[in-house]
Amino acid sequence: MDSVYDRALHEIGDEGRYQKKFDIKYNILLIFLWSMVYMNLIVSLAITPYTCKVPDKSNDSVSEFDWKARYIPHRTENGKVSFESCVLYKNPDLNNETTECNSYTYDTTWYGSTIPSEKNWVCDKEINIANIFAYSKIGEAFGSIFFGWFGDVYGRRATYVLSLTMIVLGRIISLLAGTSFVVFVTGCVVATVPSWSVPQTVSVISMEMSSPARRSITTSLRYTAFSIGLATMPFIYWWLRDWRIFVIATTAPLLPCILLSWKIPESPRWLYVEGKSKRCVKLLKKIAEVNNCKLRVETEKELLSMKVEKSSSGFGPLALFSGRRLALNTILLLLLWVFVSICYSVLILSTGEKTDSNPFIQFSIQAIAEIPSNFIGAWLCNNIGRRRSAASSFFIIATIWTIIALREMTTISWIRAWWISSVLITVGRLTISVSFFAINLLNMEIYPTCLRQSGLALGNVLSSVAAATAPYILYLGRRVDPRLPGVILAGSCLLSVVISMFLPETLNAKLPETIEEAKTFGSKQSDYSTVTSSKKSTMDDYT
Repeated sequence: MDSVYDRALHEIGDEGRYQKKFDIKYNILLIFLWSMVYMNLIVSLAITPYTCKVPDKSNDSVSEFDWKARYIPHRTENGKVSFESCVLYKNPDLNNETTECNSYTYDTTWYGSTIPSEKNWVCDKEINIANIFAYSKIGEAFGSIFFGWFGDVYGRRATYVLSLTMIVLGRIISLLAGTSFVVFVTGCVVATVPSWSVPQTVSVISMEMSSPARRSITTSLRYTAFSIGLATMPFIYWWLRDWRIFVIATTAPLLPCILLSWKIPESPRWLYVEGKSKRCVKLLKKIAEVNNCKLRVETEKELLSMKVEKSSSGFGPLALFSGRRLALNTILLLLLWVFVSICYSVLILSTGEKTDSNPFIQFSIQAIAEIPSNFIGAWLCNNIGRRRSAASSFFIIATIWTIIALREMTTISWIRAWWISSVLITVGRLTISVSFFAINLLNMEIYPTCLRQSGLALGNVLSSVAAATAPYILYLGRRVDPRLPGVILAGSCLLSVVISMFLPETLNAKLPETIEEAKTFGSKQSDYSTVTSSKKSTMDDYT
């Protein structure tokens, strides 16, 4: 039997105009803008080709190449000349003794300026960029824990406002950092701490005031808007060519969102679970008015008189491991988050490797490849179930990684061509996004309302930590054996196929409302391939 809240939600319209307007404002427009802010500094940290700066030519009869070759050590491989990046001859007229550069010349073919080119974070200072990624990921992990707990205790709306404010503030700090690495990193961390709580919060609010059938629609809208934002962003950089102007142009649109943040509604389901009945009823009536529906007097009285069990939000992530079945579901989901994050991060870092093509177009094409995956993921999740969708996509990814590993064993030139790798990465991006889609749905639907945001946050924590291993996997491929990344990731994906099938199927299932319901959710499913048949809710289901 469904709760009184579910009955009330059906009465006021759980797929009406209010929900659609909310999704357009927040799961499409806001996420589109947020995605560019989330990635703008990462793109700005691109290291463009560079060499030591040489003295100006004193003889016009000498070619640019010969003048450069006089001062900078170079070598020839396969008929192609390459110059050293970090050293030059100390006194080219006397001997071949070299010294480290103190100034550099950067290739401005595509980028006018980047953070490394402006601050000279190259050669021995290139470690600054790796440290920025590392500190940002640590901040993102801690932020996921804090904002997951904060959202379940203090509400989705407060989380949304605080998160947006910190993201914009962090970007402003980085822009004003000048030559200070510490101040710049501080801004990066401030901005990344609440980063993922913004899309999670608006997605959770939408899901908690909509019908089960809209869960996959909401997720699809969010991921599509994110992909379109990523595909659009590089062209803005290509047009502006300056990293500061680019960061300002992509961050500024979030300011109106902060100023108008008081308009975002609190989740009525959260209000109901937290025992804030009067506020819940007031919001439900507002939704009903927009949807041209009406909340029954009997239902309103029942809502106001309900004594809801005290939420366990205060326990945060620890409550996700209370009970054998809930703990098992949590562990399995966390393992999937780890594997999918590593695969996705390696695919992202592999974009554009071994190619001389336009980096902005290359980045955009990879992002566009994710857009159809959102609709494919929604269709699969609604027709074959969440678990089967995750398992199938992981199997395809395992196959792709196997092919990538086998490519390194052949000497056939066209098979080893960069465009073959690009095609495999593009298909991989499309398929791994289906995995993300299914895991995200499972994560939102397995946990009760009072712990839903904590569950998403804990998944993001491990996802962020796991992503930090991606550069090392690629390093093994470059320095040890080029087949290792494919072998490691293919094995991880095959393990994920097995893990996926041991999670409870949530398609068309009633969301757990309490910890007790979550502790038994999925325990009665004896067949791990069963998918509950889809059925449109009627009033008979609530009586």
